[in-house]
Amino acid sequence: MGLRRPTFRSATSFFLVAFSTAFLMTIGMRLTGWFTKAPVISPEQNKSLGVAIMVSVIMLAVGASIRRMEVAELRSALLGAASVLLALPLSQAAISQSWDVATTIITLLGVVLLIAGLLVSLSIEQRNEGQT
Repeated sequence: MGLRRPTFRSATSFFLVAFSTAFLMTIGMRLTGWFTKAPVISPEQNKSLGVAIMVSVIMLAVGASIRRMEVAELRSALLGAASVLLALPLSQAAISQSWDVATTIITLLGVVLLIAGLLVSLSIEQRNEGQT
């Protein structure tokens, strides 16, 4: 059994979109200093960062153009991102026994993605009921 081409396209698209989105979000969080101190960046590092951001945006565009995500894939991406955004700050708060503004912001982003994923799940359920 070989890997079917539509399945490979779907997996590639999903990976590129999810990876580039997570990469850009992580760079944004790092530069704002939400989890650690904001880094001091030299001009050479600034150029490298700019190239990395441009490559990531290109990956996002390529991933989005390879194949449009189906509703079930979108649900999986939203719920997966929500689980990461909820787990990281909450585990940090549990270990350090402190709750700060950054923990609240990231947790709220996770809750927003969780609600969006659940709403997408409800739309899938309604589509399936309409087809039967």
